[in-house]
Amino acid sequence: MLAPRAVEGIDLGAIGSEGYAFQVEMTYRAVRAGFEVAEVPITFRDRRVGESKMTGSIVTEAAFKVPALRLRRRR
Repeated sequence: MLAPRAVEGIDLGAIGSEGYAFQVEMTYRAVRAGFEVAEVPITFRDRRVGESKMTGSIVTEAAFKVPALRLRRRR
């Protein structure tokens, strides 16, 4: 979870992602803004067995968004 101070330091209007890629982009932008990011694992006890909620479009967006963020940074 991003602290309120980190969210205030990110231009939310510039976020162009949805779903999982949104989380990736927010994390990337927080790190670029100088904030420290730590992963906090979450265990969903009622979801030990079942299907993933990740669709093919979510996976595709995430697969292209991460390299796109890097390439945009180099310009």
